Amino acid sequence: MLTDPELEQYRDDGFLVVRDLFSAAELGPSIDAIDENVDALARRLYESGKIEDRFEREGFLTQLTKLEQAFPGAATLIHTGGVLPKAFADLWASDKLLDIMEQILGPEIAGHPVWNLRSKTPHNPLATVPWHQDTAYLAKGSEFTFQPTAWIPLVDANEVNGCMQVVRGGHIPPRVYSHKLENTRGHKDSWYLYIDERDLPKGEIVTCTMNKGSVLLLNNLIPHRSTENYSDIIRWSIDLRWQRPNEPSGMEGIKEPILMRTASNPNYRPNWEAWATQSRQVGLHDVLAEKERPITESDSKVTGPWMERWQKAAL
Repeated sequence: MLTDPELEQYRDDGFLVVRDLFSAAELGPSIDAIDENVDALARRLYESGKIEDRFEREGFLTQLTKLEQAFPGAATLIHTGGVLPKAFADLWASDKLLDIMEQILGPEIAGHPVWNLRSKTPHNPLATVPWHQDTAYLAKGSEFTFQPTAWIPLVDANEVNGCMQVVRGGHIPPRVYSHKLENTRGHKDSWYLYIDERDLPKGEIVTCTMNKGSVLLLNNLIPHRSTENYSDIIRWSIDLRWQRPNEPSGMEGIKEPILMRTASNPNYRPNWEAWATQSRQVGLHDVLAEKERPITESDSKVTGPWMERWQKAAL
């Protein structure tokens, strides 16, 4: 639970670092799930003839880096993997996070269709996310829905391995800033949007160094970015989002929110089975079947409805 001063700070600043919310033991299942996903990706790449070594001797902090070196785009495949691991679902719907969300949103809480596993491999431009607002990646109009995010690092996040930066108070007044496609400024494989630094709101840029177990709460309208990883380890993180049920998610026709808590049933628990295996990527719904076919180079390309939205805006 947040204190009244913490709630006020979150509302005023648009972000809040909650220190030491989770223990190492509580994050352990999510780390184990990532190891399983990386091992599964290594197997698929090996069986597809894309790599000659699965790098099984490497661990949580280095195996994906080796895979990325052998098959550029491997880290993107981890990022876009559509099946929500049970450990992530348990974390997302944990009492610690839902109690905080109830303070922020009220008693009716849904999980947003978009969740992300971030694998910031070292010296990888596609793992360095430029200034943006989360709502810019969704359908126009969803910025009127309050969609708080919890960004959860699974290692200590600092200025060496890449941490988050935010513009304090940049969510006020509520607006969507002009975004551009990063693939138009020399990053041809990038799917990211960016706000030109000249268009950023005035405000203090805060670098959020955080230890493992801490959580960064973000307003969906606050401009933020992640910095480059100059270290020799992967900076893993998960980001999870919520909103009030029955409000626009910006993902209509692609994937619906999932109810997580409701005042009408104190014993309610989410039904993850079908929802967890439905992709939030357009046109890809049977993720389990997708994982069984051989990998091709095109699989590491990311597209989404935001690309067309901001291409049209630039015309």
